[in-house]
Amino acid sequence: MFGTLAVVLGVVPLLLAGALTFAAVKNHRIQVSNDAFAAVAWHNLRSDEVFPDFLQDTSLARQQPPGWSRQGMAKASDCSQALAEELAKAAVAQGCTTALQATYVDIGGEMAATVALCVVGSYQQAGAVVAQFDVASAPGPMVYPVAVPGTAAAGWNKKLAYAGGTHAVGLSTNSPPYFVAITVGPLDARRQYGRLPGDWAISGRGERKVYQGVADDLLGAYARAFDMTVSGR
Repeated sequence: MFGTLAVVLGVVPLLLAGALTFAAVKNHRIQVSNDAFAAVAWHNLRSDEVFPDFLQDTSLARQQPPGWSRQGMAKASDCSQALAEELAKAAVAQGCTTALQATYVDIGGEMAATVALCVVGSYQQAGAVVAQFDVASAPGPMVYPVAVPGTAAAGWNKKLAYAGGTHAVGLSTNSPPYFVAITVGPLDARRQYGRLPGDWAISGRGERKVYQGVADDLLGAYARAFDMTVSGR
C-alpha cells in the first residue's frame, strides 16, 4: 500500500527541525487580515506552531493518556508522496497541493505516529475527503511513516503501521482548507502484533484495534491544538 515513496521522503532530525523544516515554503510570509489568516496558517505559522513539541488530548473526560513528543518533521511534500495511495487520489481530486508531516512518539516509547496536515482547495473539499476516510470507516494507515534518525522513531516504518484515519480541521466560520491524516503503530519490531499463539489468539486479535483508538484520540488532539493556534491569531 505504501510503495517505495516512503523510503525517499526527506526527513529532518529533531535537532535540525526548527531551523530547516518548511524552508522552501516559508521564505516569506503572506500578509492577510485576521479573518483570512486560517487559509494561509500552514504557510505563515512557525513549524513548531504547526506541529507542537508535545501533544496531549486534554478534552478527554477519562484519565489522561501520557501524551506524545515530537521527534522530527519532514520537508513539505506533494500529497501524492505523503499520503497512502487511495487517500492521495481522493485528496488530489479535491485540490490537495501540499502535505506537512511530523512524527511523534508516545512518552512510554511504545508507539509512533506520523501526522500530516494537508492543504486542499477549500474547507468543503477537505470535508469531502474526511467523510470518505475518517476513523469510523477503519481505513487503516493513511500517511507514509516518516522515520527520524537518531530518535526513538528511527525504526518507524510501514511494516509497523497498523491504523490511521483523517479528521476535519477548524469550523465553517473560519473555513480552513485543511484536513489532518495519521498513521499509528508500535515501535517494537520484534513481534507480530495481533498474532499470539495458542489460547491467546483471541486476545491477539484485539491488539490492533487498540491502535485504531489511539489514532482517533491523537487526531482529535492534533486538530484541536492546531485550531487553537489558528484561532488565537
